Amino acid sequence: NGVFPMRIRKATIKDAKEIAKIEWESGYKWNKNKKECIKLTNKIFDEKYCEVYILENKESIGYFAISFNQNKKNCYLNYFGIRKKYQGKGLSYIMIRKVIDIAKRNKSKDIELTVWSKNFPAIASYNKFQFYITEITKNKYANGDSKLRMRKDL
Repeated sequence: NGVFPMRIRKATIKDAKEIAKIEWESGYKWNKNKKECIKLTNKIFDEKYCEVYILENKESIGYFAISFNQNKKNCYLNYFGIRKKYQGKGLSYIMIRKVIDIAKRNKSKDIELTVWSKNFPAIASYNKFQFYITEITKNKYANGDSKLRMRKDL
């Protein structure tokens, strides 16, 4: 796919600006401007128990943030993004596989996430890993769209 070699590493606060760029360039502009993306990224790093990882080669390509409940029985995929120019190249597969590996290493019994109901590529990626819908929150967003809660049992 032309983006190898790659690595996934644990991110630090020093990566916040790069992660904000990934979020902005993902194509899902929930935020009004780049400053909003920086605010979101800072919020991610401020969240208790949150671990942030970054996928990179010569540049940052994608990121995800996960957290665990207190006894680590449940893993939550809180945030996930890939720069638009790298989407559709199988990179979400690599990142989701890493999330699963981290969750298993921590002896979690499942992984949960939420996703916009019209983010069909993301939903398809999660389905490949046997994530299933556990809840639909209708009219979650200002435009009336729904949010899906999905889970994968480990």
